[in-house]
Amino acid sequence: MEIGGNIIEKMEILNVARKEVKKVIVGQDRVLGRLLTCLICDAYILLDGVLVLAKTLMINTLASTIDAKFSRIQFTIL
Repeated sequence: MEIGGNIIEKMEILNVARKEVKKVIVGQDRVLGRLLTCLICDAYILLDGVLVLAKTLMINTLASTIDAKFSRIQFTIL
């Protein structure tokens, strides 16, 4: 029973995080879902895309929502 309760609790936390990020970021549900999947799997994700997709804002908002540390690495392909 402990495992099931723990999963339900984690899902509720993820749903709250999703709702909070969606207050700031609109139209990026697929990316947000993948970010949350990587978060629960303790995996890395590389966000790549054109300018003005709010990639940094999305990660920063998610980090502040779950009270995590935010850091950013930027590089430019020549």
